[in-house]
Amino acid sequence: MTALLLILLAAAPARKLTTLERVQVANLERVRADRQRLAMERRRIPPPEGFRDVRAILHCHAEDAAHTAGTRPELLAAAKKTGVSAVLLSDHVRPERDYINDNWRGLRDGVLFIPGSEAEGFLNYPMRSIHGLQWSSRDEYISLIRRDGGLIFLSHVEERLDHPMDRLDGLEIYNRHTDANDETEYRQWFRKALSDPAAWADISGKLERYHEEYFGAQQDYLAPILAAWDRATQTHPLTGIAANDAHHNQVFTLTKRDGRTAVIDSFERKNLGTVELPEALRDRPDGEVLYRLDFDPYEVSFRNVSTHLWVKSLTEPEVREALRAGRAYVAHDWLCDPTGFRFETAAGNRLTAASPVRAHFRLLRDGEPVLEQFTDSLDWKIPSPGVYRLELWLDVGGERRPWIYSNPTYATQQR
Repeated sequence: MTALLLILLAAAPARKLTTLERVQVANLERVRADRQRLAMERRRIPPPEGFRDVRAILHCHAEDAAHTAGTRPELLAAAKKTGVSAVLLSDHVRPERDYINDNWRGLRDGVLFIPGSEAEGFLNYPMRSIHGLQWSSRDEYISLIRRDGGLIFLSHVEERLDHPMDRLDGLEIYNRHTDANDETEYRQWFRKALSDPAAWADISGKLERYHEEYFGAQQDYLAPILAAWDRATQTHPLTGIAANDAHHNQVFTLTKRDGRTAVIDSFERKNLGTVELPEALRDRPDGEVLYRLDFDPYEVSFRNVSTHLWVKSLTEPEVREALRAGRAYVAHDWLCDPTGFRFETAAGNRLTAASPVRAHFRLLRDGEPVLEQFTDSLDWKIPSPGVYRLELWLDVGGERRPWIYSNPTYATQQR
């Protein structure tokens, strides 16, 4: 730590809870209560003149692969219900289909759609189709995507922490699938729970009452990815985005097969096994779905995390420019509505920030913390050149959880 470090924090919660601890009813209830408290404490922050804060969803799949269950009309309905203004699609590439020209583009019922793909390890948003074109190198592929103003972001960064980022527009600093994939203990528990009808009833009840809290239980701080971002931004600007990686495919059913047993199915795999039913369920009709566990409907995924953009209007050129320029921040919206959050350079030599609620501000320069305090605003003189970004954390459910990640501001000289 440097001499600049100033710690004004209240005592941090004792420890980080495990996912299994987070999905216990007592904790889900505490998280719900804290979310309600934060919603009551929110204040409105005026936007910069001429701009508005809009929620965008990036890395989103619909009707693009066998392992995708959701449809584009479902995307639109979920976006309208959750206040999402822009959806940037990321189709899995199929050779017979042009993911740009055969997709949704433009405004639909007030929601802006921009077509793109997840391919070659990137999220790609070209201005025009590359269908049928060939490339022989990474650099040639990037040039195809970026021609005429296309955007390209490194995807699934956990798989390529040292990947070159010199010609990219940005990277996923948070990916929901990445976050869920490291839940070894929870996944082992869940596989066992599928063979227990009582566990199905328990999970079903929790999803009905605490769906967002349950879905958010796997949310963690992805330190290796953020560290890779911090290293890369010291040589060139890179916009950090959130990847919902939404497919609406985490769906499981327990269906009564005969007088004593039921069969387990998932969206991707049928007949995962059978279980013996308790007496209370044996008189239900054969073929009846006893429980349906739908973990990731688009509505829940969209509320969980998003990329907020500062735009002048809801148009494709404005969205692209905001992403290119880093007029964006990533937020776990399910914890508290972050709309209006601001982090910017003022008067050339000061950093200012404003939050809708009091939170734990963590300011970093070149990846190292230089200031931490519990507040809802910041006005700080820049002491030295560097790449500065801000994280906001909230105390929820007995632990401190990451809430907002700003994009960096680049101080090139001391003033």
